Amino acid sequence: MALRGDRILAGVSGGADSVSLALVLKELGFSFGIAHVNHGLRGNDSDEDERFTAALARRLGVPYFTRRVLLMGGNIEAAGRDARRDFFSEVADQNGFKAIALAHTRNDRVETFLLNLLRGSGLDGLVAMAPVSGRVIRPLIEVGRESVEAYLRQREQPWRTDESNLDTTFARNYLRQDVIPRLAAEFNPNLMETLSRTVEILEADDRWVRSLTDEWIAKNGTNKEEDFVIPVEALEGVPAALVRRVVRAALRKAGSDLQNVSFEHVENVRSLLESGKSGKIIEIPGGLQVAREFGRLVFRQTPLPPVEYEYQLKIPGLVHIPELRKVFRAEVVESETAQTAGRRVFVDAESLGPYVRIRNWKPGDYYRPVGLPAGKLKKLFQRARIPRSHRTSWPVVVADSTIIWVASFPVSREFAPRGRSQKIVAIEASEI
Repeated sequence: MALRGDRILAGVSGGADSVSLALVLKELGFSFGIAHVNHGLRGNDSDEDERFTAALARRLGVPYFTRRVLLMGGNIEAAGRDARRDFFSEVADQNGFKAIALAHTRNDRVETFLLNLLRGSGLDGLVAMAPVSGRVIRPLIEVGRESVEAYLRQREQPWRTDESNLDTTFARNYLRQDVIPRLAAEFNPNLMETLSRTVEILEADDRWVRSLTDEWIAKNGTNKEEDFVIPVEALEGVPAALVRRVVRAALRKAGSDLQNVSFEHVENVRSLLESGKSGKIIEIPGGLQVAREFGRLVFRQTPLPPVEYEYQLKIPGLVHIPELRKVFRAEVVESETAQTAGRRVFVDAESLGPYVRIRNWKPGDYYRPVGLPAGKLKKLFQRARIPRSHRTSWPVVVADSTIIWVASFPVSREFAPRGRSQKIVAIEASEI
């Protein structure tokens, strides 16, 4: 969990659990600091908590860091957690602390297990509050709250009591003060120990499944610029349990924190594996989406609405198109020379005016490329397996209303040079 030489930042609220954590770190000889967030929700009591933790840090002779935050509206409990997490991470980064120690106990873990179970969480949610999660460590996770308070009384160490923890309108408080005691009285007097052991068993199972998922992702997933891509065929025959884990792991790869990602969202993504789903998109909370693009599942940030663009390309001349990060050039040449794999075409200049226009694809565009069937450009995109997300910005070169060339495809039949052509124009697209 932590080595003797590691510098540790301890989150200390002033309550029994976190005060006990600070004393244990001191007794074990660790180099550590104390971080405290004043949420200001309890007026003078919140300020007293801050003064208490500052005095504790002075007495222990360790660095002290504090921040006051303003929490307004919404889920105050979640907002408080986020504020603490952000502050602890910032302090750790700026001051060289290798680990962040939180004072969650066995009771906290069992309460979280039951809350998540009642909310319908999967295995990874049921084993929240792992002893080690990244650089977050929970040294007291196997210690009961009664033992924590006994430890402090033995050392005549006072602690602060948050009266809001008695408010049973909060789900966790109601569970702690009413539900769990009744369950223990009616079903199992050792309920805390039993459920704690259950969580440990599930945690071992979760680690194993997570390792399988990581191996699968490393073998089959691919980063494509800012997208994360999985071939559909790789998921054929894979057990549903592993597919669900793969979906969640791929969402993380694409930038999701999985907040508000429900079982239904994951199942909707799984439905994209069915035949006939190419072109379908599932929106994911947090500004992500998953798209079925032919034989691929693409996990990505939700793209911004397509931007319409249109530029003139003089002959000869060049034009920079920032929406595409490309430059298009037109030059008069004596004859057709080597082409560059769909990036350059030759056009009969007698059919052109002093310039051509370059714009994005529009529904209804009709195209007659050399060597390919004429028809709607949309159909050509489909046959060429160009993802829908790329089509709206695809560059189309036109003269008046007639398409001359669509990038990556052959020139239009009407504009292809013939043996009698006296003048030929080369049009080329290149990356900036």
